[in-house]
Amino acid sequence: MKLRKGKIFSSTEATLIVLDTIMRASEVCNEYFNKYLSEWLPRILHSRPASQLLVNSLRQFLHHYIFIAKQKGVDEALSNVRRIIQDIKDSIYGEINSIALVASKRIVDGDVILTHSYSKTLIEVFRKVRDDGVKFSVYVTESRPVGEGLVMASTLAKLGIRTTLVIDSAVRYIMKRVTKVFIGADTIATNGAMVNKVGTSTIALAAKEARVRVYVVASTRKFGFETVFGELVEDVILGNTDAFTSKEQLKGLGSKVRTEVPLYDVTSPEYIDAIITEVGLLAPQAIPILIKDMYGWPPKITKIDELINEVKNLD
Repeated sequence: MKLRKGKIFSSTEATLIVLDTIMRASEVCNEYFNKYLSEWLPRILHSRPASQLLVNSLRQFLHHYIFIAKQKGVDEALSNVRRIIQDIKDSIYGEINSIALVASKRIVDGDVILTHSYSKTLIEVFRKVRDDGVKFSVYVTESRPVGEGLVMASTLAKLGIRTTLVIDSAVRYIMKRVTKVFIGADTIATNGAMVNKVGTSTIALAAKEARVRVYVVASTRKFGFETVFGELVEDVILGNTDAFTSKEQLKGLGSKVRTEVPLYDVTSPEYIDAIITEVGLLAPQAIPILIKDMYGWPPKITKIDELINEVKNLD
């Protein structure tokens, strides 16, 4: 599956694809839609466990769908799937635009930005900065093992932004040229820690050493409410070693050499200067306060597994 193998780079793009798939399923297999959701959604969530945007967007969809089904029946809920999905997608796009507006104010003429992996939100940030006439340049890491940094670099170059692709191991070497680090996120934990593509924590550590500010761009939809109770995402290991090295090279290593290809790591909040969300710029330590203001404390959030079980029991 493309989600599990990391072939869909952005968590935003992955979420939008899943939402569109749900919408199509409601129209072509409406008779079995509830069974489809209860069997398919757990597999989807398992294939992208680091994407809190996916979890929270599906949670929002299930809340609305189940509410309508209980109040007015399953047929009425089915007829509202397209509207519910479109509302969620509109919210996601709106959040990206708001983040781009806030984040763009942090980039000035002459800035040299370092970024890692591929981020749909960051592309919009850099597009906004370009449109504002700011002269800046971007270093993009190759972002192994999948190499989505190559796509990120190509995309930025096509936007007319001065872009340099660098190998991951050169991060500390080039940090002396960098004025700011901007990175996307898959999950923001309640304590302000960030789960993102592997290598992010190394970049943050090198930036801290060089006294370079690290900004994370992420909507509040990426907040991991479950992390209030100490849970984080499971370790995700890429099963396809072709992204790591060729089969011929692996054979040359001998049978006693193991390979391990992790996809994500966790960056501690002390290495993050600010998290830029659609509601403004926040210190990582302020995340619990924002969550309390938005959802109460502890957050009054229904676990998505419970919502999936509710779908099973709908008439």
